[in-house]
Amino acid sequence: MATTKGGLLAKNKTAVQQQGVNISAMLNSYLERDGFKRRFDELLGARAPQFVSSMVTLINADDKLKQCFNDAPLTIIQACLKAATYDLPIDPNLGYAYIVPFNNTVNGTKRMEATFIMGYKGMHQLACRSGVYQKINVLDVREGELVSFNRLTEDIEFDWIQDEEERNSRKIIGYVGYYRLVNGMEKTIFMSKQEVINHELKFRKGQYMGKGWRQDFDAMALKTVYRKLIGKWGVMSIDYKTKPTPGMVALAEAVATGDFDDEEKLIEAEAPNNVDMETGEILSSKNEEKVKVDEQPTLAEAVDNK
Repeated sequence: MATTKGGLLAKNKTAVQQQGVNISAMLNSYLERDGFKRRFDELLGARAPQFVSSMVTLINADDKLKQCFNDAPLTIIQACLKAATYDLPIDPNLGYAYIVPFNNTVNGTKRMEATFIMGYKGMHQLACRSGVYQKINVLDVREGELVSFNRLTEDIEFDWIQDEEERNSRKIIGYVGYYRLVNGMEKTIFMSKQEVINHELKFRKGQYMGKGWRQDFDAMALKTVYRKLIGKWGVMSIDYKTKPTPGMVALAEAVATGDFDDEEKLIEAEAPNNVDMETGEILSSKNEEKVKVDEQPTLAEAVDNK
């Protein structure tokens, strides 16, 4: 009996290994056949083989992406190519870029496809690469720190609590994001905690607060503020720059005056239902265990600070 069990385990292990080999071989076949390999080589150079290897690992680690590879393999390749264009790693654990599977209907037939979603860290990376920021930050605001805020002019005044122990004992009342460009242009956005709660309610996927919001509301709120700050008002670049170029300074000037074409900025793909577009976080790649209604925490319980 033990021999039979051991033989079955060995057979299953071989099948899994063979599946990985098949995906690798098929992926390389697609890349060679449709000219994608040349494009990856152009974008990544010597790092292209490593990136392709990470694509195989990504597909093997997710059953839904395996289904995507069977149904619409080119959507995975195109999504990964977009990540390569931005020079962002696709390991979801790093949080720079996500290759997200979702159900789509094509000519009346349902199939799994993949799309590229830029993560919060990816957006920060592209902002840093531009070389046009002097300062950039997001921060929570505690009780007693906000002195005044003019919504129209964005003139805002804080009286920051310097003692960390005292500051941590105060409740969070809001979140602020700020940047200053090399040309002196500044931008500040402020969201009260209630505004963030309302935002989460408006854009949540499903009936209940998402897992990320439940586990760390403040971290998700800061990501939301950052993405609003950079995604709507900021400057991002695909290329690394150690200092601002005339072209990037010109773009900074265009942002400062409002004279720019939105289509020239980096635009993210429309997200499927299991991705939070404000934070880039995957809400769930698997069916999360349902929580009974009477076990759901209220919003006040979920976001109240200790």
